[in-house]
Amino acid sequence: MTSNPMPDVKETSLWFGSAERPLFGRLTAPTSGTALGGVLISPPIGREARLARGALRKVAITLASSGYVSLRFDHYGTGDSFGSLDDEGFDQAWNEGIEQGVALLRSCGVQSVAAIGMRLGATILGLAASEHDLELSSVVLWDPCESGRTYLRELGALEALRRTELHVESGGSLETSEYVFTDEAATLLRSLSLSSAATYTIAKRILVVTREDRPVPQRLRQRLDSEGAEWITSSEQGQLLDGELPNSKRPEVAMALIETWLKVPSPSPSPYYEPAEALEAVVTQAPNVFAVKERCVELGPHGMFGVVSEPVGEVRGPLIVMVNGINEDHLGPSRLWVKLARQWGGYGLRTLRFDLNEFGESAWTPGREPRPYYVRSRLEDICEAIAAMNLSNDADTVFVGLCTGAQLGLEVALKLRSRGVCVFNPQVGARLIRSAYRIEGSPQVASTSIAKRMRAILARHQWMNQALLQAARMVMPSAYSLRLRAALVANGTEMLLLMSSEDLLPFPRVPIVRSFDRRRMVSSPHCRVTIVPGLDHNMLNAVGRARTAAIVEAFVLEKFAGVAPSTDVGRSSKEGQWGEAV
Repeated sequence: MTSNPMPDVKETSLWFGSAERPLFGRLTAPTSGTALGGVLISPPIGREARLARGALRKVAITLASSGYVSLRFDHYGTGDSFGSLDDEGFDQAWNEGIEQGVALLRSCGVQSVAAIGMRLGATILGLAASEHDLELSSVVLWDPCESGRTYLRELGALEALRRTELHVESGGSLETSEYVFTDEAATLLRSLSLSSAATYTIAKRILVVTREDRPVPQRLRQRLDSEGAEWITSSEQGQLLDGELPNSKRPEVAMALIETWLKVPSPSPSPYYEPAEALEAVVTQAPNVFAVKERCVELGPHGMFGVVSEPVGEVRGPLIVMVNGINEDHLGPSRLWVKLARQWGGYGLRTLRFDLNEFGESAWTPGREPRPYYVRSRLEDICEAIAAMNLSNDADTVFVGLCTGAQLGLEVALKLRSRGVCVFNPQVGARLIRSAYRIEGSPQVASTSIAKRMRAILARHQWMNQALLQAARMVMPSAYSLRLRAALVANGTEMLLLMSSEDLLPFPRVPIVRSFDRRRMVSSPHCRVTIVPGLDHNMLNAVGRARTAAIVEAFVLEKFAGVAPSTDVGRSSKEGQWGEAV
């Protein structure tokens, strides 16, 4: 799949590495057929990968417009690549992935290869270059973690801050985070250290970009100084990585400095050869189920980026469509869409996960702000994606979504008369938010001015934004329209609604107020409702997220793949509480 984010730049999706452990990457290249060099981009892992995606993609596009070929890729067990961080030896697979990425760029005919790594991606890059003679011309270590131990410590500090914001049930674990590492995985991570002795120098030139609000460990500074590293500090990294996706800002100054540094000295152009594209890859093979393959697709007139997971063999059942919320990309919360898609593929189901227009890996123009997530035209994005899949009947679909994605999924399912919809924590006040955007786009100058001014104030003062959301939950009798639910049920759509306790009204013991909750928390033959213990609104808590995944996996397999449900999945008190059927 190839797209053109700029007239002189093209992006190509491909799998590379070994057939047994394929890695997913995006090759960004000039359209001229010549290149000044290659650049491997090693991203962070976990939530930081999601937050850094836009910045690293823009760096790749800018470098391509200057004549460089770059490869952004997902490390083993992350993103769209093969594997899991529960797998034994993933640290060695990370090391091999750097070598395979450099080899792919060299196979394109480029004369020199440089690399950029951010956070733990910088650690992985530095270690691979220290252990193998990769002959890199230049390397940028962007906010590197000294070690895996440092990374886990910083992850724990962020988790401690998040716990003050989460309302977790008493049964929920306190030792969880958005991305959870087993004891074995944590042990492997702690063994990684960029300060340790090296067999080879990392590169001929090294630039280290550090955060001005964090000290550089002395051991790391000594190690990199011994190789002649240059150092600069940035005040922008916090605004990129310390918040959530809607509020993340690209570090434009640091990006410009890095791009300028990589272009010196400027080599002569040489012919660039496109690698043989691996358009699909087998991503799971397990006993007693189908092997699962994945392929990239371009959706709709604007070329939205999507990944289709399907069995190697006959496809059965409806198309499962993952719809992202405002805090997510096509991977889903904590890579949940990837895991569910591959599990369902093993039972014969086909799944589409994709990025809406102007988000994630979908087409966008650098420097242009994307449309808000809440506008009604986002429904058209989803309908265009379904149309591009060329189904015999667009109603043969099931939508899965979180928050904003849940609300969009409900509305599109009603429009298409879909077979099913599984939603988590539907967005509070969807109509109110859309009304505000309609006012902002109004021809009435006074109305537009007030709406834009309020939006700017809320963007500057996030505490006010959070206070308004909490107030909305207190005064709105439901987070989704009961009429919408009734219309879906009347269409014969099978519904699964999973809710966190924090999305309920805040006064459950007041009889009059509780009656509002009771109206929307009652199950019916075609609508199952569950309050999931430990689940928070954004699915950051690992215990609640695992319970949610078990329930939705069992529901989809039972309803749409004909797989009999387990007696202990989705219906036990540990997994969730079904609403009372009437």
